[in-house]
Amino acid sequence: MKTKLFVSFWLIGILVAQAQIFDKKYFKEVLDTLTSNSMAGRGYVEQGMDKAANYLQNEFIKNGAKPYASNYEQKFQFPINIIKNARLTINGKELKYGTDFIVKPSSKSIVNSKLPFYVFDTKTYIESFQSKNKTRDFVINDTKLQQGKNIILPPLDTKVDSIAQYYKQWANNYEKDETQSRAIFRFTSDKLISSLSQRQSTITEFVIDAKYYTNHLKINNYSVEAELNPNFEAKNIIGAINGKNNDSVVVISAHYDHLGKVSNVVFPGASDNASGTAMLLNLMKYYVKNQPKYKIVFMAFAAEEAGILGADYYVNNPLFPLSKIKFLVNLDIMGAGDQGLQVVNGSVYRKQFNRLVDLNSQNKDLKEIKIRGESCNSDHCPFYMKGVPSFFIYTLGGKGYYHDPNDKVENLNLDYSPKVFNLLKDFINSL
Repeated sequence: MKTKLFVSFWLIGILVAQAQIFDKKYFKEVLDTLTSNSMAGRGYVEQGMDKAANYLQNEFIKNGAKPYASNYEQKFQFPINIIKNARLTINGKELKYGTDFIVKPSSKSIVNSKLPFYVFDTKTYIESFQSKNKTRDFVINDTKLQQGKNIILPPLDTKVDSIAQYYKQWANNYEKDETQSRAIFRFTSDKLISSLSQRQSTITEFVIDAKYYTNHLKINNYSVEAELNPNFEAKNIIGAINGKNNDSVVVISAHYDHLGKVSNVVFPGASDNASGTAMLLNLMKYYVKNQPKYKIVFMAFAAEEAGILGADYYVNNPLFPLSKIKFLVNLDIMGAGDQGLQVVNGSVYRKQFNRLVDLNSQNKDLKEIKIRGESCNSDHCPFYMKGVPSFFIYTLGGKGYYHDPNDKVENLNLDYSPKVFNLLKDFINSL
């Protein structure tokens, strides 16, 4: 009986210790702060990204990470097309931005023009792929018919992927030599995924949920307010914790920016990537109290959503030689885990990937650790391109909201966050 009681208390002690290592309350606090309306989607209006950077700098200080250089900030500039407002009314119904429609991120400002509408002929478009002559004739006719008109691109009904993909890019044909203020209204059955652009186009494109397309379509009102800022200033936030060996460095990175706010619609970016930033801060809290084997540098990058710009700026302006980096662990989308983890570059660094899998098997942390090859889809990429060994790790499962207004804290599954944390911590300790 005494033996059983001892084992029971021992197991309870282990579980309590693990729970104390991961500060779930703090994790949620960071998520709530970064996704709050005051942060305006951590983007390009209402100083959203700057507010997030200042908050993170304060958290670095509170948690005990020291600035690597003279301060925590690494400032840089880049051009960005800022969509400030967008409105659209179809058949008397005002549509909601981010849910019912979005605008192409390179769009320019526009207010209701009095131009006539040209409805693109999708049936003839599909048929035009039957021969080169039909394709040529269709392009010539389309070029003539669309001149001086707003353009309506109806939903496309085809099972041929190549034709569908080409159709998604068809609006680019109308940008060439554009001098008028006109708009394109493209209806689609695809999920509406917002993004950013570093350039401003000569034309405005609305991307609209296909359910709003009818045979008696009437576009009542539309407008876009856009501003191209050629020198938007952002900043990476960088801090460090000394290790037992400071000759080599382990980097833990995450981007803190998101898409911002359009009209009164905020893109909270809870999963992408307030969650990765919260995980980075939790790891920071742990290593301040538990000295790591190697120096750990924490890099919170700006402008990932605009093209991985913060990380790219860093590798071209490093604070220390990149050759000192033993390994980089980039955290992006840490808001799930019920289906395990995915590891980009896992097949490139097979030894480290196998170690991660073994650790997960030993601790029975997560359902599965999936492997991927190289992919330039997050902040690890500029480092990897410079020869730095690196993983991009993201969680699998959850509701899957991505680049839309529903990526909120309440839509995350935080039950697996302690297990993800423990696995990441054990992996970093094993490097």
